[in-house]
Amino acid sequence: DLFQSSTKGRCEPRRMLRKRAIQIGLAGGLSEFYVNQILSVEDVTNLAHQVKVIHGLKNDNDVATGMELLKPNLPVERPYIPLLSEPELRDLAMLPGKAADMVKQIGMGSGNKKNLIN
Repeated sequence: DLFQSSTKGRCEPRRMLRKRAIQIGLAGGLSEFYVNQILSVEDVTNLAHQVKVIHGLKNDNDVATGMELLKPNLPVERPYIPLLSEPELRDLAMLPGKAADMVKQIGMGSGNKKNLIN
């Protein structure tokens, strides 16, 4: 049994110290909609282990070569752009603009701090 009852009446995955999983909680109609949209479920455990081994290599060139060799097995990634207006996408920093410029500054250190609030 992978699940155990919690005090709130929901089932929660048991704590598995050697395994990781993603748990997404959706309620009501959204949950049903999500389930109905699933096209397939694929076990990518072996692929994830291969990526981990490659990313653990010491030499950046070895990592790049390893990932290039693994590329045919990886899913094709594409940007997700929500169905929003251009101003909304700019506000979310998903298109060039003031918000995107502010996001670029995150993590650049104190030497690059600017007054981000005008």
